[in-house]
Amino acid sequence: MLLEHLQRLYDFYGEAGVRVARKHIAWYSKGLTQGAELRRQINQSSRQDEQRRLIRDFFYAQLQASAWPLELAA
Repeated sequence: MLLEHLQRLYDFYGEAGVRVARKHIAWYSKGLTQGAELRRQINQSSRQDEQRRLIRDFFYAQLQASAWPLELAA
């Protein structure tokens, strides 16, 4: 959902979409473990592909750290 949201921002705003996306990414990561570190990295990023990679890595780590085994989530 977040990556789709970001793609729409990038499409609409063009290069400025990277900057605009920062606040949206902050909303999605607020209150999550290591969310402040993600926001720091996102605020330093200047490319769409970099933002997408950071988000994938962050949420994959969140999933791995989850208390629920993946078998139960399916």
